Amino acid sequence: MIVEEYKRSLKMPEAEEVFDLLFYRPVAFILVKMIYRLPITPNQVTGFSLVAGLIAALFFSMSTAAAIVMGALWYALANILDCADGQLARLQHSGTLLGRVVDGVIDYISSVAIFLGIGIGLASTGNSHWLLVIGAGLSSALHAMFFDHYQSEFISTVRAERNFLERELDQFTAEIMSMMEERRDGLKVFLLKLYVKYLRLQQRSNTKRNDRSFNPATYRHENSLMIRLWSVLGPTTNRTLLIVCACFNRIDVYLSTVLIVGNGWLILSYLLQRKIHRKLEDIAHVAATTKDANA
Repeated sequence: MIVEEYKRSLKMPEAEEVFDLLFYRPVAFILVKMIYRLPITPNQVTGFSLVAGLIAALFFSMSTAAAIVMGALWYALANILDCADGQLARLQHSGTLLGRVVDGVIDYISSVAIFLGIGIGLASTGNSHWLLVIGAGLSSALHAMFFDHYQSEFISTVRAERNFLERELDQFTAEIMSMMEERRDGLKVFLLKLYVKYLRLQQRSNTKRNDRSFNPATYRHENSLMIRLWSVLGPTTNRTLLIVCACFNRIDVYLSTVLIVGNGWLILSYLLQRKIHRKLEDIAHVAATTKDANA
């Protein structure tokens, strides 16, 4: 029963990041089971995640090795809580469109705070590397955006669901229109509009050349390795790298790895994904042509 509940708390195991599956999500699930019946909402857990992230950023801004290790521990807690809010929402069936947006916004606020803390900490030791910090921060955001896009595409295609981005855009656009007509909270409408802009940005990064439907089984087979490559650029992998490097007081290694290795990995993955999509589109075209010929 517990194992089945844990599986239901996941999006799709093969599309999850390795560190999530091995550590963060199992720990988060134990926490969720402890608070499951308490009057604690997923948004409150998201708020706790933000607090933990800000505390981590504060420790990173200090120059001592002990403070940096404490920052790593608090950041690990922040990531556990970041996993827990989604798991709690799925188990309670209490997730909302706004909650998903708030979760994303909190993630970015926490990430910005972390990089600011890193920059301040390095500057306080006389080793100011603000260009490296900013470059790594922007790269981390870009990597997360690409992983989020292809993870969502993988899940929706394998499940034979409607195109994820189109479905999300329709849902959020309808929610925005409804809230505006009812003159509801302007801040909530603003956050939803921000997410819609983010979705449209993802649309422009799509390597598909058209809206041709892919066979789910074929898509899964062709992309089983690809989704693993994309997961290397996921936010949890990024945070885990920072946590490990911080424990050894080598945040400079983390920044360089994200900026150089991470962006090289992104370019390689994007080119491979384009090649796979072209192959899938050719297969879909042949199948459609054969079907028309036999009709």
